[in-house]
Amino acid sequence: MKRTILLFFSISFLLLSGCNLFKSKVITLLTDRVEMAAYVEHFNGLDQDYRVEIAYKKKPELIFSENGKTADLLIGSYLNSPLLMEQFEPLDKLFTRERIDREAFYPELLDRGRLNKKQVLLPISFNLPAVFFKPEAIDSTLPGLVIPLAALKVQGTEYNRLKEDRFIRMGFSPLWEERFLYLNAVLWGTSFKEAGGEELAWDQEAMQRAVDYSRIWINQDNSGVDKNIEFVNRYLYEPMVKLIEEERVLFYLTSSAEFFSLLEGKGEERDFRWLSHENRIPVEEEILFIGIPGNAKNKKSALVFLEWFFAPDTQQEILKMNHRKRLKVFGIGNGFSALQKVNELYFPQAYAKLIGHIPAANMLSFPQNLPVDWREIKSQVIIPWLLDSLTFEQEQSALKSSIQVFRAENLY
Repeated sequence: MKRTILLFFSISFLLLSGCNLFKSKVITLLTDRVEMAAYVEHFNGLDQDYRVEIAYKKKPELIFSENGKTADLLIGSYLNSPLLMEQFEPLDKLFTRERIDREAFYPELLDRGRLNKKQVLLPISFNLPAVFFKPEAIDSTLPGLVIPLAALKVQGTEYNRLKEDRFIRMGFSPLWEERFLYLNAVLWGTSFKEAGGEELAWDQEAMQRAVDYSRIWINQDNSGVDKNIEFVNRYLYEPMVKLIEEERVLFYLTSSAEFFSLLEGKGEERDFRWLSHENRIPVEEEILFIGIPGNAKNKKSALVFLEWFFAPDTQQEILKMNHRKRLKVFGIGNGFSALQKVNELYFPQAYAKLIGHIPAANMLSFPQNLPVDWREIKSQVIIPWLLDSLTFEQEQSALKSSIQVFRAENLY
């Protein structure tokens, strides 16, 4: 009888232990990026014991404010706010054990995931602003890799045509894209950043130079705000791609995350350059990061996934998988890889249009770490302020006050 009882408890213990061991190899991943499902499916199909379960949340970082909830891995943009970074597990052990090559990353980009000299986030991907055009429509002396801000302005102005005091074609206007007004500020060195205690700081002189540049462009080169708005209302209800093909406009601002669908199968009919100023290309702010929350249950298993994901061979396979499965996604996580050699060696193989178009690391200007409420401040305060600055003078002190009011009203 005693032997039977002992045998029963032994079997029960083994079953429970086995169950716990199995659970410890299930990795929960929370993200807002649908393309991650394909990567997870590929990982789960490998001959191994580990398995990833994926869940979606519009703002993955909000899990930190939900008591009792956690995940083993978090993937999303804007995770590198200092307040959020405090809640992630250090990942330096991945480098010290040579499981992931620290030198493979763009150094400045990798640094954006560091807090208090500890690596708490790893960058996955980033995007660049691209200017799209018909090759025969532009000056043949344009550099092969970038289109400087000054060239966009000069060639755009030369393309302008008025008929009966109305524009019938226009090269480019800062009013077409709210994103351009912001990128223009970045190109002039405004350098928005978190300044301690989640405060927002920027270079006010650079901001004024950017505002003045946009205002002169609109008022002097494009004959004023009213004529620009009239052109927008008259023609820009059509897709920009169509307007370029009809030679109604010369340039179209887009992103590396979006524009490959415009180039695919179009041969030499369409071309692009990276937007730049003083030979520097601004990296867009929605950099994709991955990290392990400090309260994750399966941290060791999560490290296994990270080690697999950041292997160059894995990323090469992901690029092939995008084409094989006809995924409507660019590159790695819908962007350029955070691994420099992957971009230089494998991206041109996957996308022929990128041959000769991969910028050197020293040409890229990565954004500074920003407050947790940055995306709301940018869209609801900064960009409206920049738009208003095109028509009348505005003090930057008023911008700071507007940010404070916005935060007070939204309990930030």
